[in-house]
Amino acid sequence: MMKIPLYYKIYKDLQYKICSNAYQPGSLLPTEAELEKIYGTSRAPVRQALSALENEGLVLRQQGKGTFVSSQERSSPWLIATGFLKDYKRFWNDLTAKTLETELRIAPDEEISNFLRVSTETKTTYIVRLQYLKNSPAIILENYFSPQYDLSVFQAAGNFMSLKELLLSKFDTSIRKIHEKIAVRVPPPRFAKYLQIPVNTPILRVRRFMSDDLEKPVLVSNQYVFTDKWEYETDFTL
Repeated sequence: MMKIPLYYKIYKDLQYKICSNAYQPGSLLPTEAELEKIYGTSRAPVRQALSALENEGLVLRQQGKGTFVSSQERSSPWLIATGFLKDYKRFWNDLTAKTLETELRIAPDEEISNFLRVSTETKTTYIVRLQYLKNSPAIILENYFSPQYDLSVFQAAGNFMSLKELLLSKFDTSIRKIHEKIAVRVPPPRFAKYLQIPVNTPILRVRRFMSDDLEKPVLVSNQYVFTDKWEYETDFTL
């Protein structure tokens, strides 16, 4: 079994405390010396953990003053990286979500089952949610989770907005690696009904393969988006 690095344990604990508001936005974290005592470690793992938090945008480190919890918008720390990030930030206050389907279901194709490392006969944890923009249906989120993610947790969560928040708070899971494929597809008839578009209407489908910090598969997500209001955008630095 792979040994979890000490800095990572510190990082995960601080991340949870920040995201659960135990450390409020704008507040000062304990000093590096104080964190050494809290976690019973040397300076190096503490600094690695703080660097990881800074890279995630959760803290700001100011020389001579200390490390402060970032006061960024809610949408930024709680969203998993997406080509629709600018639209999410722009529309965040007008977005709501409804959970439509929760069940155990066999993955519909080998691409999903192979990624999740399950047989084609294994049932996965299956969730379908609909995001609304100003009460109009905008995006279908169809998720196939590795079976270790208990269906009852999602059922109990009801109409949750942030998948990232739920994975962190209920399963202590953070998404760190995403592979994405974009295509135009005809959604299943019931999805067309959810989106209030004619059956057999081709729309954008974004298929995302998501893994955790240790590169273990977490889920495959199909996002069906009617792009009259949403624009997919990404940046590359070479």
